[in-house]
Amino acid sequence: MKRSALTRLGMLAGLTTIALLPATAHAAAPSEQDTQYLRTIHQVNLAAVEIGQSAQGKQDVDQGVRDLGGEMVSNHTQLDEEVTRVAGEVNVSLPDAPDQEQQDLVDRLNGLDGGEFDTAFVESQLMGYAQVIEVNNAEIAQGTDEQVVDLAQEADPVLNDLYTSLQQLAASLGLPTSPSPGVSPTLPAPTVSPSTPLPAQS
Repeated sequence: MKRSALTRLGMLAGLTTIALLPATAHAAAPSEQDTQYLRTIHQVNLAAVEIGQSAQGKQDVDQGVRDLGGEMVSNHTQLDEEVTRVAGEVNVSLPDAPDQEQQDLVDRLNGLDGGEFDTAFVESQLMGYAQVIEVNNAEIAQGTDEQVVDLAQEADPVLNDLYTSLQQLAASLGLPTSPSPGVSPTLPAPTVSPSTPLPAQS
């Protein structure tokens, strides 16, 4: 009986070890590329939600601006849920708020109304989305953690669809449909170079 009990305990310990293998196998820290991507895309999501809410809440701006603001809130909220989930699984801590440059843009847009808001919103977001697509492309090409790369691949059509909507909105407002130099974006310039090209800008 004693030997049988010890045998069962040994088998249980072996099964426990096997059950823990997947978690242990993923315990390796993600690369700096993967880590920076998760933190950057999270802050982009936070800033985009705030900017979208600002656009939604203004009554004297173009209806297309309000509508796109609503899409930004919805899409970036859903995307950030996935970012937060993946970051938790790979043990990457995320910032609690947008960075200072992003927050400055949010504050500036909150202080504008009417046509001034429309123009600043479109110009800043064209620049911001062009840059975040570049960051996203870099993660797809250079990332090493499978979960993080998969996340970037899922984010790709979301970001590109919003960018296309911005270009269409810009055209309807008589504004340039590609980023203008010197316009404040929603995130700093990427620190990694993509291996895949940006979408065509008309």
